[in-house]
Amino acid sequence: MKIKAWSFLPGAIALMLVASPIIPVFTNPAVAQPTHEGRGEGRGRGPFEQLNLTDDQKAQIKEIQESAKQQMDAVFTPEQKEQLRTAREQRQRPNLSLTEDQKAKLQAIRQDTESQIEAVLTPEQKQKLQELRQQHQQNHPPRGEHPQSN
Repeated sequence: MKIKAWSFLPGAIALMLVASPIIPVFTNPAVAQPTHEGRGEGRGRGPFEQLNLTDDQKAQIKEIQESAKQQMDAVFTPEQKEQLRTAREQRQRPNLSLTEDQKAKLQAIRQDTESQIEAVLTPEQKQKLQELRQQHQQNHPPRGEHPQSN
């Protein structure tokens, strides 16, 4: 059961980070975060920088992300919010001990946010984003998954 929680938790954390002044990553755990050594050189600060978004698209995506962050904030307890803040400052993964209800709500918010963002993108941008996701999945398998485990 814990493995399933970790499969979407990076996405939830990424969504919490969208409140920062940059447009880093939306809620998909398959999208890279620019915190790892050797990344980001000449590539901007997230996948959207590689999609050549128009100013209108950037504004729409920012609005979608801000709405998602507010929805997520409503899901977390004050203690969990503090754990997220502390973990973000220390660049660590928080252990939020999410309830099944919280997990379901965060997953629904993530999926809705992804759908809304994809609706803003052109077909070419959607294709490029899918390629970026696949690259990330190849380089960073979800935690707790091993090639022989089933």
